[in-house]
Amino acid sequence: MQSEVVAVAYRGDFEESRHYGSIAVVDGEGRLLYSRGDPERLTFLRSAAKPFQALPLIETGAYAAFGFTLDELAVMCASHSGEDMHVERVLSVLKKIGLTEANLQCGVHAPFHKPTARRLLEMGEKIGPARNACSGKHAAMLAVCRYQGWDTTGYLELAHPVQQLMLKTVAELTGYPAEAIRTGRDTCGVPVFAMPLKNMALGYARLAGAGNLSEKRQQAITLIQQAMARYPELIAGTGRFTTAMLKVAGGALVAKDGAEASFGVGSIPGGIGLAVKIEDGSDRALAPVVVRVLEELGLLDARALAELSPFKVHEIKTWGGVSAGRLEAVPLFR
Repeated sequence: MQSEVVAVAYRGDFEESRHYGSIAVVDGEGRLLYSRGDPERLTFLRSAAKPFQALPLIETGAYAAFGFTLDELAVMCASHSGEDMHVERVLSVLKKIGLTEANLQCGVHAPFHKPTARRLLEMGEKIGPARNACSGKHAAMLAVCRYQGWDTTGYLELAHPVQQLMLKTVAELTGYPAEAIRTGRDTCGVPVFAMPLKNMALGYARLAGAGNLSEKRQQAITLIQQAMARYPELIAGTGRFTTAMLKVAGGALVAKDGAEASFGVGSIPGGIGLAVKIEDGSDRALAPVVVRVLEELGLLDARALAELSPFKVHEIKTWGGVSAGRLEAVPLFR
């Protein structure tokens, strides 16, 4: 199977560009309910794996032992924008485990939140790794290492016990054998995992609480659901789609974006999971497609969809601010 057209960009009313992609929707047992394109498409989860990777923090006992809070758990599941509210939580996590920002090996980049990046530049403030979008995940991995007594200097490597634990957990949640998962290295330095898109969707169905889960895993998943519901602004940031969606969902969804235009959503009341991959890796098509899927599957009510309307159609403007066209998702399952 091949990817299919999932979104179209119009210049005026003329179709100028097309985005191809694949979508998989499954239940808690992994049965394919809906699809578009290739549900078997091998896909790197990238940062969409972060909520899965937070499970070992809870299941090992590190979450309780260090006295972490739900807001700190949220930032450990995040691809945050580097705003002060994110950095404060990351530094709090590190302080609780007896480490500092210097122990983060995620690298440095300017905050995604442009006003914050501009302020830091104007003030001449040095940007540290805590501003990195993945610093929360790295802090979580370091917390597991500290609790387990593992080395904290080599935690980036696939052979390290913490990364083997991440691999094992992702394999269990997605129902895909660990030995079959393709691995690579993420931009932040840690291993990333690739599997069929439908297995990514299964992971999100289970993150929504569907399927036959052990009591221990269900308890860990419930904490992650609560963190996402109560602190959506910490999962992404000001003005970003993932935060807006979690906010309007009011606890009905768990969701996370990933680089190269991947996205996972779990419907808690529906007991289903969905995964989206835009073939060219372009984020501009991602939000319109995800909103369209949520609309067609009835996973959000009319009020919530209305609040997400700015993300449903991506307006294309001239440099002078005049409307020149639009990008929108095509009908997907109808």
